[in-house]
Amino acid sequence: MGEWVSIPTPAAPVTAVVLSLMHARNMKSFSLLSLLLLVLVAALSVSQFVMMRQLADARAEVDAVRRKYGYIRVEDEKMTYVSRIAENEETDDAYRIIVPAGSRYMLHLTDARFENDGCPPDPIPTKTISLNGWREGADVVLSYSIYWEDDAPRVVVHTEADQFFNYVPPDWQSGDGPNEGWHLQTDPQKAFAIDETIQFMRWKDPSTKRGIMLWLEPHAKWEAKRNAKKATEPSGEPKPPV
Repeated sequence: MGEWVSIPTPAAPVTAVVLSLMHARNMKSFSLLSLLLLVLVAALSVSQFVMMRQLADARAEVDAVRRKYGYIRVEDEKMTYVSRIAENEETDDAYRIIVPAGSRYMLHLTDARFENDGCPPDPIPTKTISLNGWREGADVVLSYSIYWEDDAPRVVVHTEADQFFNYVPPDWQSGDGPNEGWHLQTDPQKAFAIDETIQFMRWKDPSTKRGIMLWLEPHAKWEAKRNAKKATEPSGEPKPPV
């Protein structure tokens, strides 16, 4: 009988070749995937950087707008809100005011003597104006400035659209010391009921005690004081015989 002869098959070399090809393909796929991931990470990093720059620019713009126009968060629509503006283009002193609809105010400028650090107990307006344009509600910037002209102070009060007062105290006499001033502090905002009086500033010469006060008074208070004053004044009619 003949002997069995073992004929070698190409299975082992073929398998090695196949495995080598599969490994090369996997390495190629892995390299492509890594490249895609790197590109994606780089794109996300650039996008995040651009977004952070945009947010920083937006915050800077918002801060600039708040410094220029004031920032107010209305929490009660029935209240009047006041915020002092840090940086104003026209004057050093300005307030943003939000007035609710249905409120009526009188704006007063008082030229009087201030005997102490506070205001007179019942100040009498030297100049006054009815803010009828605010009755339907308003969001305005009220500005005032005091500067010297011919050895006397000139007081100018206005909004963006209207000039209210341009006043020079007559017969002004300056004292020896520096002038003193006070203005309403709102950090960052202050709310007032619509029946409250709002004082914006007081300014005086401490030697003569003469000064200026700017204030906002509800029309109802103003009218009540006028009526009370009329009631105490003589009518001018002849009194009946006793």
